[in-house]
Amino acid sequence: MADNKLTGTDEEKLHQLCAKTYKEQAVWFLNGFWEQHQAQAETLWDYVLVCNKLDLQEHENGCALDEMQAHVFLEKFNETQTVRDMRTMLRKTGALGEKERPKAVPLIHHLLYKYEVDWRELVNSSQGDNSKEIAEAQKKLDAVQDAFKECAARDSAAATALLEAQSREAAAKKAAEEAAAREAAAKEREAEAKAAE
Repeated sequence: MADNKLTGTDEEKLHQLCAKTYKEQAVWFLNGFWEQHQAQAETLWDYVLVCNKLDLQEHENGCALDEMQAHVFLEKFNETQTVRDMRTMLRKTGALGEKERPKAVPLIHHLLYKYEVDWRELVNSSQGDNSKEIAEAQKKLDAVQDAFKECAARDSAAATALLEAQSREAAAKKAAEEAAAREAAAKEREAEAKAAE
Protein backbone atom coordinates (compact mmCIF):
# COMPACT_ATOMS: atom_id res chain seq x y z
CA MET A 1 0.00 0.00 0.00
CA ALA A 2 1.27 3.44 -0.89
CA ASP A 3 2.26 6.03 1.66
CA ASN A 4 -0.67 8.27 2.60
CA LYS A 5 1.51 11.28 3.43
CA LEU A 6 2.74 13.98 1.10
CA THR A 7 5.48 16.30 2.32
CA GLY A 8 6.91 19.68 1.45
CA THR A 9 5.22 22.64 -0.20
CA ASP A 10 1.85 22.26 -1.87
CA GLU A 11 3.60 22.18 -5.26
CA GLU A 12 5.93 19.42 -4.04
CA LYS A 13 2.95 17.52 -2.69
CA LEU A 14 1.22 17.80 -6.07
CA HIS A 15 4.31 16.41 -7.83
CA GLN A 16 4.42 13.52 -5.33
CA LEU A 17 0.73 12.82 -5.91
CA CYS A 18 1.22 12.92 -9.69
CA ALA A 19 4.00 10.33 -9.32
CA LYS A 20 1.62 7.83 -7.70
CA THR A 21 0.04 5.11 -9.84
CA TYR A 22 -3.29 5.76 -11.53
CA LYS A 23 -5.03 3.67 -8.90
CA GLU A 24 -3.30 5.51 -6.04
CA GLN A 25 -4.24 8.87 -7.57
CA ALA A 26 -7.90 7.82 -7.82
CA VAL A 27 -7.88 6.47 -4.27
CA TRP A 28 -6.31 9.70 -2.99
CA PHE A 29 -8.98 11.73 -4.75
CA LEU A 30 -11.83 9.60 -3.39
CA ASN A 31 -10.40 9.57 0.15
CA GLY A 32 -10.10 13.33 0.06
CA PHE A 33 -13.54 14.03 -1.39
CA TRP A 34 -15.61 10.96 -0.52
CA GLU A 35 -18.60 12.94 0.75
CA GLN A 36 -18.87 14.93 -2.48
CA HIS A 37 -17.83 12.30 -5.04
CA GLN A 38 -18.58 8.83 -3.70
CA ALA A 39 -21.15 8.37 -6.48
CA GLN A 40 -18.30 8.65 -9.01
CA ALA A 41 -16.27 5.78 -7.49
CA GLU A 42 -17.12 3.39 -10.36
CA THR A 43 -16.31 6.05 -12.95
CA LEU A 44 -12.94 6.67 -11.31
CA TRP A 45 -12.24 2.95 -11.37
CA ASP A 46 -13.08 2.95 -15.10
CA TYR A 47 -10.61 5.84 -15.53
CA VAL A 48 -7.92 3.79 -13.78
CA LEU A 49 -8.56 0.75 -15.98
CA VAL A 50 -8.43 2.82 -19.17
CA CYS A 51 -5.20 4.56 -18.07
CA ASN A 52 -3.65 1.17 -17.28
CA LYS A 53 -4.57 -0.03 -20.77
CA LEU A 54 -3.45 3.12 -22.59
CA ASP A 55 -0.10 3.30 -20.77
CA LEU A 56 1.74 0.91 -23.06
CA GLN A 57 5.00 0.99 -21.12
CA GLU A 58 4.05 1.11 -17.45
CA HIS A 59 0.44 -0.16 -17.50
CA GLU A 60 -0.90 -0.29 -13.91
CA ASN A 61 2.45 0.96 -12.58
CA GLY A 62 2.19 4.13 -14.62
CA CYS A 63 1.27 7.56 -13.33
CA ALA A 64 0.74 9.74 -16.41
CA LEU A 65 -0.24 9.40 -20.05
CA ASP A 66 1.64 11.19 -22.79
CA GLU A 67 -0.33 14.01 -24.37
CA MET A 68 -1.49 11.87 -27.31
CA GLN A 69 -2.72 9.07 -25.07
CA ALA A 70 -4.40 11.66 -22.83
CA HIS A 71 -6.49 12.67 -25.86
CA VAL A 72 -7.37 9.02 -26.49
CA PHE A 73 -8.35 8.78 -22.81
CA LEU A 74 -10.72 11.73 -23.19
CA GLU A 75 -12.20 10.19 -26.35
CA LYS A 76 -12.94 6.94 -24.48
CA PHE A 77 -15.20 8.93 -22.14
CA ASN A 78 -16.76 11.11 -24.85
CA GLU A 79 -14.85 14.16 -23.63
CA THR A 80 -12.87 14.82 -26.81
CA GLN A 81 -10.90 18.08 -26.82
CA THR A 82 -8.46 19.82 -29.09
CA VAL A 83 -4.84 20.09 -27.99
CA ARG A 84 -5.37 23.75 -27.14
CA ASP A 85 -8.60 23.03 -25.20
CA MET A 86 -6.95 20.28 -23.18
CA ARG A 87 -3.99 22.49 -22.30
CA THR A 88 -6.37 25.30 -21.32
CA MET A 89 -8.30 22.82 -19.18
CA LEU A 90 -5.11 21.71 -17.43
CA ARG A 91 -4.00 25.30 -16.85
CA LYS A 92 -7.44 26.22 -15.51
CA THR A 93 -6.95 23.83 -12.59
CA GLY A 94 -3.84 25.73 -11.55
CA ALA A 95 -1.88 22.50 -11.49
CA LEU A 96 -0.14 23.44 -14.73
CA GLY A 97 1.67 26.75 -15.20
CA GLU A 98 0.62 29.25 -17.88
CA LYS A 99 3.75 28.61 -19.99
CA GLU A 100 4.02 24.88 -19.28
CA ARG A 101 3.34 22.36 -22.02
CA PRO A 102 2.24 19.01 -20.66
CA LYS A 103 4.50 16.20 -21.74
CA ALA A 104 2.62 13.79 -19.51
CA VAL A 105 -0.87 14.09 -18.03
CA PRO A 106 -1.44 12.40 -14.69
CA LEU A 107 -4.95 11.12 -13.97
CA ILE A 108 -5.18 13.52 -11.04
CA HIS A 109 -5.00 16.53 -13.42
CA HIS A 110 -8.06 15.25 -15.26
CA LEU A 111 -9.90 14.68 -11.96
CA LEU A 112 -9.08 18.21 -10.80
CA TYR A 113 -10.65 19.66 -13.93
CA LYS A 114 -13.53 17.21 -14.28
CA TYR A 115 -14.74 17.59 -10.69
CA GLU A 116 -13.65 21.23 -10.23
CA VAL A 117 -11.53 20.53 -7.18
CA ASP A 118 -8.88 22.87 -5.82
CA TRP A 119 -5.52 21.12 -6.13
CA ARG A 120 -4.19 22.66 -2.91
CA GLU A 121 -7.17 21.27 -1.03
CA LEU A 122 -6.63 17.90 -2.71
CA VAL A 123 -2.95 17.54 -1.76
CA ASN A 124 -3.75 18.47 1.84
CA SER A 125 -6.91 16.36 2.12
CA SER A 126 -7.38 13.77 4.83
CA GLN A 127 -6.57 10.26 3.69
CA GLY A 128 -8.51 8.22 6.18
CA ASP A 129 -6.69 9.28 9.33
CA ASN A 130 -9.86 9.40 11.35
CA SER A 131 -8.59 7.67 14.48
CA LYS A 132 -10.16 10.37 16.68
CA GLU A 133 -13.59 9.74 15.16
CA ILE A 134 -13.09 5.98 15.41
CA ALA A 135 -12.14 6.26 19.11
CA GLU A 136 -15.21 8.40 19.78
CA ALA A 137 -17.45 5.97 17.90
CA GLN A 138 -15.89 3.05 19.81
CA LYS A 139 -16.59 4.80 23.11
CA LYS A 140 -20.23 5.29 22.10
CA LEU A 141 -20.48 1.69 20.94
CA ASP A 142 -19.03 0.47 24.27
CA ALA A 143 -21.57 2.58 26.18
CA VAL A 144 -24.42 1.15 24.09
CA GLN A 145 -23.13 -2.40 24.59
CA ASP A 146 -22.84 -1.83 28.37
CA ALA A 147 -26.39 -0.46 28.47
CA PHE A 148 -27.55 -3.46 26.44
CA LYS A 149 -25.83 -5.87 28.84
CA GLU A 150 -27.41 -4.07 31.80
CA CYS A 151 -30.84 -4.26 30.16
CA ALA A 152 -30.30 -7.93 29.33
CA ALA A 153 -29.33 -8.64 32.95
CA ARG A 154 -32.42 -6.79 34.24
CA ASP A 155 -34.55 -8.62 31.69
CA SER A 156 -33.11 -11.94 32.82
CA ALA A 157 -33.71 -11.06 36.49
CA ALA A 158 -37.27 -9.97 35.69
CA ALA A 159 -37.89 -13.19 33.74
CA THR A 160 -36.55 -15.26 36.66
CA ALA A 161 -38.71 -13.33 39.14
CA LEU A 162 -41.74 -13.80 36.90
CA LEU A 163 -41.12 -17.55 36.68
CA GLU A 164 -40.72 -17.75 40.47
CA ALA A 165 -43.93 -15.73 41.00
CA GLN A 166 -45.79 -17.92 38.54
CA SER A 167 -44.45 -21.03 40.27
CA ARG A 168 -45.52 -19.69 43.70
CA GLU A 169 -48.93 -18.75 42.29
CA ALA A 170 -49.36 -22.24 40.81
CA ALA A 171 -48.31 -23.81 44.13
CA ALA A 172 -50.71 -21.54 46.02
CA LYS A 173 -53.56 -22.44 43.64
CA LYS A 174 -52.75 -26.12 44.00
CA ALA A 175 -52.62 -25.77 47.81
CA ALA A 176 -55.93 -23.86 47.74
CA GLU A 177 -57.49 -26.54 45.56
CA GLU A 178 -56.18 -29.28 47.88
CA ALA A 179 -57.46 -27.35 50.93
CA ALA A 180 -60.84 -26.89 49.25
CA ALA A 181 -60.93 -30.61 48.40
CA ARG A 182 -60.01 -31.53 52.02
CA GLU A 183 -62.66 -29.14 53.33
CA ALA A 184 -65.24 -30.58 50.95
CA ALA A 185 -64.27 -34.12 52.04
CA ALA A 186 -64.46 -33.08 55.71
CA LYS A 187 -67.89 -31.55 55.18
CA GLU A 188 -69.03 -34.67 53.37
CA ARG A 189 -67.80 -36.85 56.25
CA GLU A 190 -69.43 -34.50 58.74
CA ALA A 191 -72.72 -34.69 56.79
CA GLU A 192 -72.48 -38.47 56.67
CA ALA A 193 -71.79 -38.58 60.40
CA LYS A 194 -74.78 -36.38 61.18
CA ALA A 195 -76.98 -38.47 58.91
CA ALA A 196 -75.81 -41.61 60.65
CA GLU A 197 -76.69 -40.26 64.12
